[in-house]
Amino acid sequence: LSHYANERSAKRFSPNGVFNYTSLLLSKEDNMLYVGARETLFALNITDISRTQLQRNVSIKREECSFKGKDLQIDCFNYIKILLRVNSTHLYVCGTYAFSPICAYINTSDFSLVRNEMGEIITEDGRSRCPFNPEYKSTAIMADGELYAGTVSNFQGNEPIIYKSLGQGTALKTENSLNWLQDPAFVGSAYIQESLPKGNAVGDDDKIYFFFSEAGKEFDFFDNTIVSRIARVCKGDKGGERVLQKKWTTFLKAQLLCSLPDDGFPFNIIQDMFVLTPSKEAWKSTVFYGVFTSQWYKGASGSSAVCAFTMDQVEEAFNGRYREVNRETQQWYTYNHPVPEPRPGACITNTARAQGISSSLHMPDKVLNFVKDHFLMDSMIRSLPLLLKRNVRYTQLAVHRVQALHKTYDVLFIGTDDGRIHKAINVKNKMYIIEELVIFPEPQSVQHIELDDEKGLLFVSSYSGLVEIPLANCSNYQSCGECVLSRDPYCAWTGKQCSNIKYALTKRLVHFYYLLQHPIIGLQLDFFFLSIRLFFLIMIIKTPDCFFLYILQKH
Repeated sequence: LSHYANERSAKRFSPNGVFNYTSLLLSKEDNMLYVGARETLFALNITDISRTQLQRNVSIKREECSFKGKDLQIDCFNYIKILLRVNSTHLYVCGTYAFSPICAYINTSDFSLVRNEMGEIITEDGRSRCPFNPEYKSTAIMADGELYAGTVSNFQGNEPIIYKSLGQGTALKTENSLNWLQDPAFVGSAYIQESLPKGNAVGDDDKIYFFFSEAGKEFDFFDNTIVSRIARVCKGDKGGERVLQKKWTTFLKAQLLCSLPDDGFPFNIIQDMFVLTPSKEAWKSTVFYGVFTSQWYKGASGSSAVCAFTMDQVEEAFNGRYREVNRETQQWYTYNHPVPEPRPGACITNTARAQGISSSLHMPDKVLNFVKDHFLMDSMIRSLPLLLKRNVRYTQLAVHRVQALHKTYDVLFIGTDDGRIHKAINVKNKMYIIEELVIFPEPQSVQHIELDDEKGLLFVSSYSGLVEIPLANCSNYQSCGECVLSRDPYCAWTGKQCSNIKYALTKRLVHFYYLLQHPIIGLQLDFFFLSIRLFFLIMIIKTPDCFFLYILQKH
């Protein structure tokens, strides 16, 4: 079912002369949506992004950029690439600043740039945090006041880096000379608190995950093979004492493989990743949803796939065997020999503490020397496509877990390169597109999606603007049959109209059934009601177009 966004109570934000809405930050603390665009920052009220706004222009010296040989009309602007919350009162923002990246702080109380005692804006060098080139893909995430960034660290764009900075601890980075990264295109990052619950038997550390595609140097049978990766570092990593000083001692990476069975041409280029964690302490139930495209022809070069990976799969790969490279031949093979203890690349756990190792600074040199050359895991993390679309190029996604009375459903909102949103539902590891929304009047790539699960809103940005749409579109269905057959987990028939379950459940008399099953094979009925009473009168009435379940409270 296809709709235009205007049919869905869409609200738009597209001021004249502002382009490239590349950064969105949903801030539930102050009910604001912070937006980073070319040359400009906005603070919008979540309730209505088209009405209330604060604006902060960030000007730059474009002439210096053109002297460096860059295009004055394309490259020589300040593209906002990082927009994150540092604490309850300040944001951290970084921009390309006309090929000279700079970072600054914003006071959220008045949306002003923080200044020093002389009245000058306090800025920091953005190198290793923000790319020089706005076309380069990068990612950044804040964890307890520390910035973790995946980007490139130089003007030429040939020195990729994963870099930790800002906090009280030592700044850490990947070792460029060891080729830990091979021309990566970063698409996302995630902070998962794997130390929880406190006092657990393992005593593990929190981890930062990075998602990217890069050159697959371990594959020598194809030239220019691209692979998708998941990499991780430990939050408590302090670098090594003698080996790997001021470098990551816990950097490991593994391949993500999204492929059809027996297909030698996988969807090998990750475009976006959404990390769905039920709660901080339930991190073991994390699901990694990714959208992938393919570099291979074979009918798939214009197609996309959605794959999902579990935390169990990720942990199994990182706890498995390592790969080793022959420095002379550059060939990779499985390392089948004993490894030093504690396990190389692992965080500090209770096992390490029992050996008197409470910090990466105390790690034996043999462990750190091993991880320098054994940063690639042997096992691939595999997934079959939940959804495969021909002649569609997916760019972004967001996932909302909808809790029903007896079941939980994951609803995916997937953006395309021509300005559409596909709303898909995951049922028993099969994905069905239940709605298509045309978001922008002119075809343009969806650049960012932000989801507000509390207010039931989706924010979608592109080159030309920002659109806010509700997750549910129940009022569009005029009959019981349309409502139920839409298979929309947000909607249910209340006897008179198709309503959002969130609001229908608040009624005293609720009479609807809720369908979510294979669209052809059959129907599955789930019954929902809200009451704390013990006695009910239940009647099931069949009409020509619907079943009705009446749940009446006895008096």
